[in-house]
Amino acid sequence: MTSKWVRPSIDLHQKHVIPVVEGLVATDGLVYSPVATFGTTPVDILDVLLDPGYSMALKKIQVGLTQSFDNLIASSVGSLIYYWRMRSEYINPQGTKVTGAYVNIMGTYAKGIPTSGVSGDPAEDTVSGYLAVASLPGAPVRAVLTAVGLVASSMAGKVKNSSYFEIEGIVIPGT
Repeated sequence: MTSKWVRPSIDLHQKHVIPVVEGLVATDGLVYSPVATFGTTPVDILDVLLDPGYSMALKKIQVGLTQSFDNLIASSVGSLIYYWRMRSEYINPQGTKVTGAYVNIMGTYAKGIPTSGVSGDPAEDTVSGYLAVASLPGAPVRAVLTAVGLVASSMAGKVKNSSYFEIEGIVIPGT
């Protein structure tokens, strides 16, 4: 039995896994986005358009995002805040480009970063799970990781190549 909301001759259900960072194969398997340095002014560590090749009405978004931060000043312990946000950027059935407002896809996180060289490792976090799509009605969508530190030009951030977005939805005909 077909759901009354599905039009089999029109609705085309699609799922796309989109890597956030693409790069060459590395001997240790680790590839990161270009490093962005930041301080007291918010900086976009990564800004990527997740484009399946056509517009689609979003039904589900799953994420697996690993971001890494490092303190560049050897004499001090650093603190930062960071957050991921997204917005829809798609063409509607009337042919009009729709650009939505940014919505945070997770909370804003505050993090202490050890003194550079003391721990030897940058602070790395992974967030994963499903996102609510009510505020993101359509794809393509733009995803942005933004960070700000407490000391000028004292931090560096990057995103790991295993990070991904899986978007699922219905193709918008004619787009």
